[in-house]
Amino acid sequence: MKKILLPAAALILSATAMNAYAVNGKVEFTGEIVKSTCNVVSGDQDKQVFIGKYPTTAFTNVGDVTASKAFTIQLEKCEAGDYSLRFDGQTVAGHSNLLTVNPAKDTSLADGVGIEVLDNNEQIIPVNQSADANSPWVTIAADGTATFNLKARYKSFDTVQAGPANANATFTIEYK
Repeated sequence: MKKILLPAAALILSATAMNAYAVNGKVEFTGEIVKSTCNVVSGDQDKQVFIGKYPTTAFTNVGDVTASKAFTIQLEKCEAGDYSLRFDGQTVAGHSNLLTVNPAKDTSLADGVGIEVLDNNEQIIPVNQSADANSPWVTIAADGTATFNLKARYKSFDTVQAGPANANATFTIEYK
């Protein structure tokens, strides 16, 4: 009988030992659910920005950029507060702030160049990152409107090859 009880006791003790743990900290989640805080003006919901046509000779060095093309995103029917934009899209490997123009490395498309989005003060807007203190923020006017003044340009990251250089990004309005 002792030979049966001893292995059974050892099995029970080892099973309870695996359930032991230590408390090392906690996570507190905070936030708030609010009514829809803003609308993007209908003409700006699906924006098209023509950056321009540039020769490959415009990119003699890595890091060369083209002239910036200005565009706006307008908000309406906003509650009072501060708002920013978050851009999401496919980026160039190793260059997280450049939207890729050739995700499949297609030889018929431009390569060695990406698209950089900037605010009106030439500050680079991060891609795939939430807004922070360096992001473009707008304060809502008394009539519930605001305008983001933005720019886009090509920036080289390698030897530039000719071809169509298009990219897509989605944007989200973030409330501070």
